[in-house]
Amino acid sequence: MDFKKLVSMNIAIIGNTNIAMLYAAQFANAGHEIFMACCEKNNVKYKAIPDAEGRIHFCSITDAADIADMIIIATQPKEVREASYWLGDVRRKVILDVTANVSAPVDELVKTACAIKSITGSPHVIKVFNTHGYESLLKPLFGGIATDMVLLSDSKKAKEITKIMAIEIGMKNFYDFGGSENIPLFNEMTKCWRSLKSGQHAGEKLLNSTNE
Repeated sequence: MDFKKLVSMNIAIIGNTNIAMLYAAQFANAGHEIFMACCEKNNVKYKAIPDAEGRIHFCSITDAADIADMIIIATQPKEVREASYWLGDVRRKVILDVTANVSAPVDELVKTACAIKSITGSPHVIKVFNTHGYESLLKPLFGGIATDMVLLSDSKKAKEITKIMAIEIGMKNFYDFGGSENIPLFNEMTKCWRSLKSGQHAGEKLLNSTNE
């Protein structure tokens, strides 16, 4: 199914992580207005983000959520609850939980999607995993079909809007991981993928150092 490009949307991206920066740059380049905010309180310094058109703006979490058509939670997992409380009334908005792409100690992992849903009251919360950088690890999975993003939500609206928006930043293939009953499996699998990728990078660094 082909999707028509949406008009410019306001997208709130909450977090000061690498995945937050990635989505900010990609969606700004696709023509959307980006409103970035994070939980850290004093003089937060974001990494430089390509923004030739001046589409990336910085503000409070509450202001970002208020103006946004769609919200992306890209904080550290331990900051999800705090961020959710600052969002305000977002019950009708689609909220993407992309924290599965954020590396964190095991003791800091929380049930992020459940927390966002219970705190905000939004029925349109969706967990996503961006497979960029994991291609070699995930190649044997999903029936051998290259997958750009894994989606999990009880909301059909959240899944469809996420697909449309992801297509605008170059993604084509999606794997539907089902609904909330599969959250434990989703969390365990993405944790393993992050661990494997980390080990792969460590091995590559060791190999490079021995070849120098």
